[in-house]
Order: sequence, then C-alpha cells, then structure tokens
Amino acid sequence: MPKNPPSLKPKMGAMLISEPFNPEPGFKRSVVLVSQHSKKGTIGFIVNKPTPLRVTEALDDFPEFDAPVYWGGPLKLDSIYYIHSLADLPGCKRIIPGLFWGGDYAQLKAMIQTGTITTKDIKFIAGFAAWMPDQLENEILSDNWWITEADVQSTLVEAPTLVWGKVLQRMGHVYGILNNFPEDPGLN
Repeated sequence: MPKNPPSLKPKMGAMLISEPFNPEPGFKRSVVLVSQHSKKGTIGFIVNKPTPLRVTEALDDFPEFDAPVYWGGPLKLDSIYYIHSLADLPGCKRIIPGLFWGGDYAQLKAMIQTGTITTKDIKFIAGFAAWMPDQLENEILSDNWWITEADVQSTLVEAPTLVWGKVLQRMGHVYGILNNFPEDPGLN
C-alpha cells in the first residue's frame, strides 16, 4: 500500500482518505475534512456519506431547500453542522480558502430563502468524527488514513459516490489505481 509523504501531517484543512481496508467499518471509503487540529485532538466531518434524510426534515422552521444531510461521523449525531463556500456568511470559520464551517444560522436561512445559495455551495452534516491527541497520528502511521490537501471541489461539488476515488486519482497513480480495488476482495 502507498505511504503518506512524511511532509503531510494532520492539520486543519487536510483531507483524510480512508485506505481501502480501514479496520473501522464506519469509515469504509470515507473522506474526512479536518476542521480542527491541535494538541487537544482532531475534529473532522465525513463529506461523502449522504443519508436519505433531507435538511428540511432534520431542522424545524427551515426554508425549503432540497439538500441531503450527510453522516459526518459517530459523535453528536443529534446536531447538524454545515460546511460551505459562503465567505460572506457572518461568524463562519475559514478552513481553507473558499471553504468555511458554520456561521450565523438566521443569516444562512435568509440566504436560502432569497435563493443565493445552491446545494453546491453547502453541505449539512449530522455528527462528526474526533480523535484524541496523537490518536489520528497513530492511525496514519498504521496506514488507516492517507492525507492530502482539502479542496472545494471534493468537499462540496463532486457526487458523493465518486469523491473517494476522485481524491485518490488526484493524489497520483499509485493511489488512483486503488479506486478500482473491490470493496470486498473476497468476492473477486
């Protein structure tokens, strides 16, 4: 299996790509956007696992907006978070240039009501993934995760079923060929 370049470390704005045989079943073929990383640990959102739930079903008093809620990880599933490309949303936290987390909820609803936001601008996410200090680094050393730089296209625009493979392809040939690995090699 390919190894992470030594220069790539977990940080805010990194993207974690689950290796094909990650031992944690919930992270199978997941792509995680790291939104926080410090000595206290790491928080991220899985960006390629949509659920059948629509945001208008999950949130009370929310304007009509046909967007799925994504499964962001196993923690705080009763909370909805949002990542987006809306730099002008007050109170949002910049993750990388062009990609933000959170922001003023009332203003977000107003922007949706006026039609200034499309589903390619925002993802609604239930829950998140978190790692204790050094836990993620140890999982990376065990080759459960590969790291690359996050980008708006992979995070918000690409079809969720394609994100894992597309990110691997952008990482280069050695990674890209893994996109063709069967999910269960025993069935091959």
